[in-house]
Amino acid sequence: MKIVNPHLAHSIQEQGMLKEANSFGYIAIALEVEQPSLFSSDSPKKKLLLSELKSLCEKLSSSYKSINRVDIFNAFIIPPGSKEGRDIIKERNYKVHIAAFDIVILIECKSVEDALTLRESKALEKTLKLAKEKSTYMNVMTYKNPKRIDEVSKDSDGIFLFNFFYSEDTETLLDVWEYTAGWWTEKANLTNSTPLQPVENTAEYNLVNHCRWDKLIDILPSLLFKPSLKKFVLKNFTENNIVAMPILYKLA
Repeated sequence: MKIVNPHLAHSIQEQGMLKEANSFGYIAIALEVEQPSLFSSDSPKKKLLLSELKSLCEKLSSSYKSINRVDIFNAFIIPPGSKEGRDIIKERNYKVHIAAFDIVILIECKSVEDALTLRESKALEKTLKLAKEKSTYMNVMTYKNPKRIDEVSKDSDGIFLFNFFYSEDTETLLDVWEYTAGWWTEKANLTNSTPLQPVENTAEYNLVNHCRWDKLIDILPSLLFKPSLKKFVLKNFTENNIVAMPILYKLA
């Protein structure tokens, strides 16, 4: 791992904020339906789709004891960080889809084995069929949590991040996440994060970071006005040839 500008932040391990992995398994269904925007609301078609997905997910959750919860997230902005990722994709000719997912369904199961079983079950077919029919691009993957800061609360709405990472070096990618996460905890009011690591080898994204802030004001100033975001976080990504594709969501 190449380390850049270490004086700008300390890792979460140095801060005493690194926790061991949880035991849950996850299925993430990510869809591209409409380009997210702060200045426009969802179309009637997307609102109908979200309503239908909610209904299907409620039935799914109530039918399987192995499911802890199912949450649906609706994107409202793609923040700074995506441009650097696109540049790396072009420079290194990476064959990876640039993430612009405006809907994410996250299914949390009691274990990775439960998630793998559910992923292959007929119970998920209706949801996957509807999602595929109504989206221009869909990504479905089973995940585990390799390490974390703390659990992401989804009992109330907030500002949720899914950051889709791609790298040819998956081990370095996780190390860089741990290192750069320290900037977010020191500079951007972050108190939680449960990164998702794919179980299957066929995953398009090697890591998906998932975290939450209570309000937009908790994160927006850091995204817009702190130069160390580029000098530390984004620079450590680019120096290690990591593509970061962050998207901000609210609960649907």
